[in-house]
Amino acid sequence: MSGFSSEIVVGIDFGTTYGLDTQRIAKELILSRHSGVSWAVNGGSKVIRLINNWPDPTAQNASKDKVPSSISYVNGKPQKWGYTVGLTDESFKWIKILLEENHKYITTVEPVKDSNQLLTKVDKKAHEVVADYLRLLWDYTLDDIQRFHPNFRDIFALRVVLTVPAMWSPAAKDKTLQAARLAGMPSPIKLVTEPEAAALATLRDKADDGALNAKDAFVVCDAGGGTVDLISYEIQQLNPLKIKECAIGDGGLCGSVFLDTTFQKYIETLVGEAQYNAIKETNRKKMMKEFEYGIKRTFSEKNDQTYSVDLRGVKDDYKNNVIDDTITVTIDALRVVFDHVALQIENLISEQIAQVSEKGLLVKVTTHPDHKNGDLLRLWQSILLVGGFGENRYLYDRLLKCHSSDGIQVMQVNGAWSSICRGATMWGLEHSELNNSVTRPDSPNESPTVTSRLSRYSYGMVFDQPYDERFHRIDEVYMSYDDGAYLARDQMEWLLKRGDEVEEGRILETSCEQIVKVGFFDKGMEMFSSELFYNDEAIPPSRLSESKSRTPLILVTQLIQNQLSVPSAQSITG
Repeated sequence: MSGFSSEIVVGIDFGTTYGLDTQRIAKELILSRHSGVSWAVNGGSKVIRLINNWPDPTAQNASKDKVPSSISYVNGKPQKWGYTVGLTDESFKWIKILLEENHKYITTVEPVKDSNQLLTKVDKKAHEVVADYLRLLWDYTLDDIQRFHPNFRDIFALRVVLTVPAMWSPAAKDKTLQAARLAGMPSPIKLVTEPEAAALATLRDKADDGALNAKDAFVVCDAGGGTVDLISYEIQQLNPLKIKECAIGDGGLCGSVFLDTTFQKYIETLVGEAQYNAIKETNRKKMMKEFEYGIKRTFSEKNDQTYSVDLRGVKDDYKNNVIDDTITVTIDALRVVFDHVALQIENLISEQIAQVSEKGLLVKVTTHPDHKNGDLLRLWQSILLVGGFGENRYLYDRLLKCHSSDGIQVMQVNGAWSSICRGATMWGLEHSELNNSVTRPDSPNESPTVTSRLSRYSYGMVFDQPYDERFHRIDEVYMSYDDGAYLARDQMEWLLKRGDEVEEGRILETSCEQIVKVGFFDKGMEMFSSELFYNDEAIPPSRLSESKSRTPLILVTQLIQNQLSVPSAQSITG
């Protein structure tokens, strides 16, 4: 904030893309997942602006709340991005997933495998491709800000908040930050999980409407194009709204794009692989567009109507209802397509509810207006659907049916598609150094809405401990040259364990000793550091050799400060 009287907070929801490369143009359809950006001046009414005028030469997408997370290259250099990427342009698919090293989908999901191979072709690392995309997104954001504040560079400091999946590892978060810095975004850049941002964007209005009760618990399901993330909160108080995480966040790669791939596979199987591949790619593209904007958005559990798609060039097959280039799709077939994805989301939500119930909390939330008479209709609900896929009718119906017997209902919200980026801006306003109210200018110094979170990982450091035959192995023992004591090498000391509650602003610290060699005439400070390790197992290992994650994470997380210093004089005399 030095030198500036105020600041602009920018929230960025970087989404996943499922795209196309030119080597597979006859086989794959380009289906883009999207990114969103919103921003607000941290002062006055703090109105959040959602960027919705993204450049689109075709103007086929009526909703511009987001822009495709797509970037194409020519001769290894960025050429087009967003809506400007064409079908014949070489573009990346699911590049966001590649930020997570050793992700299980890198070798099991075809689009992720293809993008991993394409990195070699353009001679770039995953975070460098992400940086190229974010740079173009950031430049457009700055142009948008300038339209409203021509001299903003002289008046406002810029603060950026990026969203990440709830299941992101510290290593993936670090690569996200690297990409953002390479893109030219100003430091310090903050990260917030996507479901937490979505919760901020939707729950404040519910609290103001009298829709929430203290001690209620709810599950936020952020169903996006590629990933589905879940997080659960307990309401502590209402005015001002305070919530805390009450179950460890989880997620999976079961977003809406898998409806597209499953439906495409169904049609290919129905007409035969050889015939399907022989049909013109543009005709297959038009068929999938029909599915995207028709069946996918209207099909629900309650529908019994007939659905069809047009596929020019397909041979008549009366047995399978293929007549005059039109394929009639049965209700049962569509249920199979949708259930392939919906069942995975059901399982993720059920696991979250089980975690919440284990803590003795009632899984229930909110009220919402009865549109028929304007009165408030009381509903006991626990599942808050956000994200683009969260607006899907079949997913809503399926989850409602799944939980009807246990009294748990499901709620969809307006603006679900853009809720994450708007929530990211709110989060940035709440955590501002200015420390003003986000939505209530008349109540200054409001603290963050989320008061505590549950750690998804165990974080620890390696120490040599005094040997104890009850805990240590004989092959770990050595004698210290300093005092002749027997020590056990490479033992883990966990500062934070998976599932531990981390209160907002809490600092974790530990004491340690390290021998530092200094010369007799050395002066000043001698700096040394210790590696910080993380592990995602329920019970973390007691020694380094058993650790599932061997990658040292120094300064990846701000929870732990592991940079230490020792005055030279003390090292000599002490």
